[in-house]
Amino acid sequence: MNNTETLLLAIAIIILLGLIIYSLLLSSGSLNPKSAESQAESLKKLLDEYALQVKKEEKTLEEQFDSLEITIPTKIYPKFDNSRAVDEMGLSQEDADAFVLDLIKAIEAEVPKIDMALTNGDYKSLEEIVHTITGTSSTLGSGGISSALISFYAAVQHHDSLQKLFIHQQNVKHYLSSLKEEYVVV
Repeated sequence: MNNTETLLLAIAIIILLGLIIYSLLLSSGSLNPKSAESQAESLKKLLDEYALQVKKEEKTLEEQFDSLEITIPTKIYPKFDNSRAVDEMGLSQEDADAFVLDLIKAIEAEVPKIDMALTNGDYKSLEEIVHTITGTSSTLGSGGISSALISFYAAVQHHDSLQKLFIHQQNVKHYLSSLKEEYVVV
């Protein structure tokens, strides 16, 4: 036998001895073949507990907003003035006021879409919706709802955080309510 054959035989004997020792330890219970399985179960349990904790900590935008104790409106704008429609569009005051009533209806129709887009974090849809009503309101006048929408639109374009956009949304709702009080006879 040469040195190479001796070395191979020694390696084979060592491997066989290792397998024998392993099987003896396995049969005596010293080695737990389920240790990897139990580690996986422990890890899964840990991840499930973490996921449950994260779920408990998640809040809706409204809950986050309420926890900040922010007073709406966060920005005070002058009262909405529709004189632009009279001066630049040549409308009578009565016609300009009628257009404001249409503006109120248009914004009210878009509020649920804004809410949905904001909830879904859909900046593209939000930008399209807010752009349309911002253009309409600023064509008719300035201040109030128009200023709130312009500020909201700028925030959407800059991809401000959803929390900040929620605050702008609340400002819009506040100024819409103010506009309704002024122009809609109940």
